[in-house]
Amino acid sequence: MNVKAMGLMSQLAKGMLNHSSSATTAQLGDRSKYIGLSDIGKGAECMRAAVANKVFGNQHPKANDIGLWFRDMEYEKVSAALKKQLILQRGHWFETGVEKAFLANGTNFFTQLEIDAGFDSVPVLAHLDFVMVANGAVRILELKSTENIPDCLYTAYETQVYGQLGFLAKCWDQPCFSIRDGTGHIIHSKLSFPELCKKVFGIDMPDSVQDVDIEGWVLALAMSDAKAFGPYKPNATMTRFCGNTAKSIWEQADELRNNNLDLNTIEFCKGFHPLCNFCDHMDTCPKFTTLELGNSIYNDILTELEVLKSQKAKLLKDIAIQEDQVKDFYVNSGINGDWLSTGDYRFRCSETAGRKSLNTKALTAELVNILGEDEVEKLVQKFTTQSSPSQRLYISKTKK
Repeated sequence: MNVKAMGLMSQLAKGMLNHSSSATTAQLGDRSKYIGLSDIGKGAECMRAAVANKVFGNQHPKANDIGLWFRDMEYEKVSAALKKQLILQRGHWFETGVEKAFLANGTNFFTQLEIDAGFDSVPVLAHLDFVMVANGAVRILELKSTENIPDCLYTAYETQVYGQLGFLAKCWDQPCFSIRDGTGHIIHSKLSFPELCKKVFGIDMPDSVQDVDIEGWVLALAMSDAKAFGPYKPNATMTRFCGNTAKSIWEQADELRNNNLDLNTIEFCKGFHPLCNFCDHMDTCPKFTTLELGNSIYNDILTELEVLKSQKAKLLKDIAIQEDQVKDFYVNSGINGDWLSTGDYRFRCSETAGRKSLNTKALTAELVNILGEDEVEKLVQKFTTQSSPSQRLYISKTKK
């Protein structure tokens, strides 16, 4: 391990942690004092995680920990902290880029619009990434940074955007809206939404939310791709669900602080969920009850397996990059089907037919119209086969 290189990585990790702490405090304040929409989204999927986050906070290392780990040559901990911060702060970097894009378009929008949407004596503060306004129209945009673009959204993400829509509509004509500058200082506070739009943009918005076209969108951003999910509309049922979820998190967090509640009796996500591995409270979760193996050889095997899988992923990525470069060179050379020689190798690039796929849902629906549901069910059963059972290995890193 290059000590100087690791020193640079340590400085980067330390700086990210310092920036994250100060930026969060400036924009969001003391998150233990209220329920936010990310809390509500998390509570919709795993109440235990939402309550634990509210009471114990996240388990991120402190900036000072990085210096101690570097001094003690615990470089693996430094690398793990840096990797997690890169994932967490990627969303803020995307947000800055999207903001610049909207500014270039001349769009009227608020960033981090704050709504004081208290529900049934529970303090609820909603912070909206982007709110675009025009005469009689509002578009809410929630940004999500992902490694890969999902086919469909997590429940937590959809719950967040429904909460944003519902609280904006519910508080429309009430003095519940505030905006801050980049350092967290309040610019405008306790205005209705129409008052805020008039003061900031000079736009006259309808006094009644019933006269406004409101939509919500979730924009999933990866390093080289993007996808918009929506539109979502304000929904009274979802607004009540968000409020009741906030109340449940707040009350159970209070009980847990006062030692009147055991964390492991709180409802948790029972099934498989890809975000469980990123949960700060995974190691104590009843879902992951474990038997400790005394022999360290098992840990050594899994450590080696993790390294090999990481190397495999990098190799596959490197192979794809190199292949794309060769393909692009061939296509741009204007040669149509002929071989090119490098001395030791020859290569060419040709177009192949796309894969054929069968839309089974559409076919089944069409057959039902012709043959009837019972006959189609019999045909499906007759030609359905099932492969032999197989084993699947699940491995996740503990937080110890």
